[in-house]
Amino acid sequence: MSPPTLTEAEQAIEVGVPKAAEVVAGQLRRQIITGKVPQGDALASESELMQTFGVSRPTLRAAFRILESEHLVTMRRGSRGGAWVSAPTTGVIARRAGVYLQYHGTKLDDVHRARGIIEPPAAAILASRGKASDVAALEAVLAEEEAALDDPDALREVGERFHATVVKLAGNQTLTVFSAMLHGVIDAHTVRFQTGQRERGDPRRGAELHGEHKRLTELIKAGAVREAEDYWAAHLEGVRKILVAEGEADTVLDLMS
Repeated sequence: MSPPTLTEAEQAIEVGVPKAAEVVAGQLRRQIITGKVPQGDALASESELMQTFGVSRPTLRAAFRILESEHLVTMRRGSRGGAWVSAPTTGVIARRAGVYLQYHGTKLDDVHRARGIIEPPAAAILASRGKASDVAALEAVLAEEEAALDDPDALREVGERFHATVVKLAGNQTLTVFSAMLHGVIDAHTVRFQTGQRERGDPRRGAELHGEHKRLTELIKAGAVREAEDYWAAHLEGVRKILVAEGEADTVLDLMS
């Protein structure tokens, strides 16, 4: 009995499984990001997808691994097993950016300076737009921040959320992604600084920083475009100088090690 012959697709897979898997992953990725398969739904069964793409089970599963590494699908086992669609998040991007910055020996000073380029124009956008809903969103975060003044860890988390909210409200998705890429590093740097503060017995600056956040919100509410941008640039420059001068970590790798 002669061995079964391979289809052209199967022959291509035998030659280069990675390439075939990338092609399948690319087509499935498009279905996900265009909403053809919504978040929370499962992709078609393995047998259906194998027939649709004309590939073997190992190739399909290699495609799943690519999508899983991108956090676009979650693999489940059991009666409700299969590949389930997940929404890409800025947290995933931030983690990958952190690894990239560590690998390339990026200095913490660079990270803080990058934030100083992104956030002030976002503040100017909010001030020029003059939307009451923007001010209300910032004031809601300020209220949480004020309630957390006696809890350094909670205050740090809410404070970073204030920064993220300024950028998010500006409505530029690209800036939001860039901001998220920096957030994880800056938050870790702040944690390191606060730990040193406690060990040295230094006075806390939480109330002062809260006041500066409140002042920016007032400038945005007043529609003071140039003043809001300049004030926030000065605020971020002051934070950069304090955290970088702390000196216990010079690069992102130093910080994350």
